[in-house]
Amino acid sequence: MRMGELGFWWRSLGGAARRRPRLPGPTEADVAIVGAGYTGLWTAYYLKRANPALRIVVLERELAGYGASGRNGGWISGFFSGRPRVYERVGGRDGFI
Repeated sequence: MRMGELGFWWRSLGGAARRRPRLPGPTEADVAIVGAGYTGLWTAYYLKRANPALRIVVLERELAGYGASGRNGGWISGFFSGRPRVYERVGGRDGFI
């Protein structure tokens, strides 16, 4: 992995953490979560908190927070992407407002 591929938070720590080894082989779990970004890690956290007996595996190809969770992965706009009349037809006026 090149340093340019790391997000701000990893760079601010001086680089990425040591990579964890691959799974040694097949494993069993009650829940398998693909992706160790915010969504994946918080899902694992709250599932384990709700049911400590669950066997949860979080699978990540790179490093935790490597993708959009570790960098600016998008943007927010207060504007609608379409025309108001189209939304109104689909969901009604109350659904649009």
